[in-house]
Amino acid sequence: PVMSKRKKRSQQHIVPYVRGFKPPTLATKRSALGQVEDEMFYSFSGHQSIPKCTSQDDWLAQYDEEGQSVSQFKLENPWFSKRKIKYMKQPFVSTGSTIIDKYPRGKLLLLPIGELDLDLTKLASFAETYLGVPFAVLPKLETGVDGEKVWVKRGDQTRQIQARVAENGRFQINVAAALQEVRYYLDKNSSNSLCVIALTKYELFESRSDLFVAGMASGNQRIAVFSILRYDPNLTFSSEFWHDVRDVAKPLSKIKTNRFIFERSAKLLVHETMHLLGLDHCIYFECVMNGSGHLEEDFRQPMSLCPICLRKMKLLTGCDIVR
Repeated sequence: PVMSKRKKRSQQHIVPYVRGFKPPTLATKRSALGQVEDEMFYSFSGHQSIPKCTSQDDWLAQYDEEGQSVSQFKLENPWFSKRKIKYMKQPFVSTGSTIIDKYPRGKLLLLPIGELDLDLTKLASFAETYLGVPFAVLPKLETGVDGEKVWVKRGDQTRQIQARVAENGRFQINVAAALQEVRYYLDKNSSNSLCVIALTKYELFESRSDLFVAGMASGNQRIAVFSILRYDPNLTFSSEFWHDVRDVAKPLSKIKTNRFIFERSAKLLVHETMHLLGLDHCIYFECVMNGSGHLEEDFRQPMSLCPICLRKMKLLTGCDIVR
């Protein structure tokens, strides 16, 4: 017999939330949403509360997050300011009410670093529809390997980038060095760039002691870079030895593999872009803006926005919720 999702959850081992964290009450959720004109779009009905932790590595088993209300989002978010954001070189309309009104030429830019097994045009189109902000794909930043060195090529210029060979034999790029490359493309496209988000199949690291990092975003600088290597469903990772990366015994077909990588990359892209646009992690409902402490938790989280995060995006972008 097929076990229901609810029954499966009830039989899972429950791990306590990190000390200090308490799941928000219904009153807290309503306060976070604030007064709305059309309650139909922001109904709590059908939205599941955040799940209990089932692993000590789950996000809320490690981090005590307070949650960000809609009013806090508007108050603290520089995209709502009547002053142009520092270093922005594109036209600015101070009287605009949304990010689209204030920066009419503005686009979110997607930068591929090296080869990616992704339809980037389709990925950008999905993100544009989801977020309600124009998205565009930049030309690929060419990369290559020479012995134990990794190089990047901007136009006619080729230079080495800080990298290392990890214990699993894969090349890892220093995340700060990768962000420097992303910053270059933000400045180069200053006439229309709101933010630049880079994706790569290289693993990333921050310091010598790091095993790896999934990526890094710098909201103040409007740049981010993330690795999608571990989104490949045909790779398996040891929970005991992080560097033990192996091919699965029975790989999926190319079509199914591409679908999994696309879906996982799409969720990563919208989640991290919304961070750059000022949204914090969501603690109110199951939501695409939930934090994740490991891949299994990441994969099981929904693609949808909860009513509170949806209202934030509506206020920021003026997006058509029905569409």
